Amino acid sequence: MFKAPRLYPVSEDQHTGVHACFYEGVSYKGRATRIFAYYGIPRPVSPNEEVPAVILVHGGAGTAFSSWVKEWMARGYAAIAMDMEGHVPFGDEEHTERMEWPSHSWSGPEKQGVFADYEQPVEDQWMYHAVAAVILAHSLLRSFQGVDKQSIGITGISWGGIITSLVAGLDARLSFAMPVYGCGYLHEPGSYYGLSFASMPEAEAERVRLLWDPSTYLSESRLPMLWLNGSNDTHFPLTIFNKSFEHHLECHPNNNHSRLSLHPGLGHSYKEAWACEEVFAFADSIVKAKTALVEICEEKHEDGWFVVRYDSCLPVLEANLYWCVDDRNWRTARWESIPASLDRANCKALIRLPQHGSSFFMNLRNEMGWITSTRVMRNERMAEDKIIE
Repeated sequence: MFKAPRLYPVSEDQHTGVHACFYEGVSYKGRATRIFAYYGIPRPVSPNEEVPAVILVHGGAGTAFSSWVKEWMARGYAAIAMDMEGHVPFGDEEHTERMEWPSHSWSGPEKQGVFADYEQPVEDQWMYHAVAAVILAHSLLRSFQGVDKQSIGITGISWGGIITSLVAGLDARLSFAMPVYGCGYLHEPGSYYGLSFASMPEAEAERVRLLWDPSTYLSESRLPMLWLNGSNDTHFPLTIFNKSFEHHLECHPNNNHSRLSLHPGLGHSYKEAWACEEVFAFADSIVKAKTALVEICEEKHEDGWFVVRYDSCLPVLEANLYWCVDDRNWRTARWESIPASLDRANCKALIRLPQHGSSFFMNLRNEMGWITSTRVMRNERMAEDKIIE
C-alpha cells in the first residue's frame, strides 16, 4: 500500500483542474477492485514549485466531493478525495444530503452498520478496505509531480474522522492529521457505537476493538493533530473525544503542535465541518509555517479556580468557560458560557469555578476567530465537598 497504485484516468475539468479517476484498490473476495476519486493540484507559480497536499476522507452517507478538493486547491493545496463505498458520484456529488450514488462493477464492500461485518475475514471487511483506500490515496498523491512529499496531511469527517485517527498511527509518512467529530474509544458505553460493541460476543468485540478502534493505534502516532468537535455531537460524545485527544498527548507529551477545538452548538454535517476555519489554519501552521492556533501551555484546577496559561502569536480576544451542570446525556447537556478574566500581559486566563456542576472546559479565541480548547475536566473538589456534607 506504500507504493503508488495503478491509475485509471476518467476526465478533467478544464476550468478547475480537478481530475476524476479510478485507482487500484486491494482485492475483495479474490477479485480486483478500483476506487473512484477526485484529485487536483494547483497550477504552479514556477516550474519547480511543490505544494503541500491533503487527503480528504468522507463520512457516512458521503462520497468523493469535488467541491472539497476545490476548496483546498483554492488555498494552495493539492488534494484527493476518494469514495470508500464503491460509488461514482458524477454530477451529483455536491448534494451532501443524498444517501445514494450509482455504484460500479469494481467495487469492494459497502459499510454495514458499526463493524457489523466482523464475522467476515479481515481482508473482506469494509474497514480494512476503507483504511487501505486512504493509504493508497496517499501513495498516489505522493507520486504526482508538483506535490511536496514532506508536507502531506489528512482530514476526515465523522466516520472519516475515525479512519483519520486510525491512519494517523499507521502511516508515518503523513505530516499532520485532523479528525473532525470522529475519534477512538468507540467501544465504550455512551453512544450507538458502544451499543454495537455490546451486541457482539465478548471475544469478537475485543477482536474488533484491537483491529479497528483508533485507540489501538493512537499511541503510535507522532503527528501534530487537530481534534475538532461540537460540544453536543450526536455521534461522538466528549467523553470519548476528549479521551482520544488525551491519549495521543500522553503518549507523546513533547508534541506541542496538537490542538483541541470544541465548538458549542456545532452541528454534525459536512457543511458545518467545512465552515470551521481552524482546520485550514492548523494545516497552514504545520506545512506553511503560518500563524498557529493558540497553544495551551498549562491547565491548573485547584482551590476552586481554573487557571490557563497560553501562548499565541495573535492577540487572544476572549476566554470563556463552558460549564455543564448535568452531563449524563451529552446530546442534551447544557453548556453555560461564563467569561473568564484575561491577563494578556502574562498570557493567562483565569476564573473562579461556579459552585455547582460537573464538567467544564475553556475556549480561547484569537483575533482571527480560531478556537483552541482546554481538555474537558471535572470539578472533583465539588464532588468531594458534597460527600463531606
